[in-house]
Amino acid sequence: MAKREPFTWNPTETIEVTNVSGQNLLLELASGPLRLDKDRTLRLTASALEQPAVKTLVDGGKLTVKPYHWR
Repeated sequence: MAKREPFTWNPTETIEVTNVSGQNLLLELASGPLRLDKDRTLRLTASALEQPAVKTLVDGGKLTVKPYHWR
């Protein structure tokens, strides 16, 4: 049986970010840039919302955010 590694993040703080802008977006995250194509959804840790560029996209209505319930 494979050894399970501990989480390095809190799985209860996972969010779904959806690109509703109609264009492909480049999210500037602390870990580096991440492309989010139009009409696509990504699961990220909630700390992504602390990035100024991501906040701007959410406030501008280009991204929608909702909690992700994985269990």
